[in-house]
Amino acid sequence: MFGGFGGMGGGYGGRGRSNNDGEGMFVIILVAAVVWAISFVLIRALSRYREYAADRGSAIITREPAQLASALQKISGSMTRIPTRDLRQVQSANALMIFPAVHMGKGSLAEMFSTHPSLEHRLAKLRELEAELSS
Repeated sequence: MFGGFGGMGGGYGGRGRSNNDGEGMFVIILVAAVVWAISFVLIRALSRYREYAADRGSAIITREPAQLASALQKISGSMTRIPTRDLRQVQSANALMIFPAVHMGKGSLAEMFSTHPSLEHRLAKLRELEAELSS
């Protein structure tokens, strides 16, 4: 009926398949996991680089890196304030809250996975730029 395709094998109908299909799938999953992990780290590194570039650009445009550093300190200080009202009143909105990332130290593993550089690193870069602009 099909002109002899059934007898040729050729991988149709399950004939000629090897038992290594599971190994091939494992390799594909492993490669996909490695590619995902590399892209995860690279995307975060790019995000931190863009944050530094935005700070540098703002400081160059305004010619006031110290003012930008002051603003960054004020903003970060307001994020860690003690709440003035009972947070149980807003319990239904907890899913929408964004908490600042915990900084575990210079060059830490947590910083490598963060999308923003630490405040200390940003301020250090701004101090370097201020010294560069004043000379």
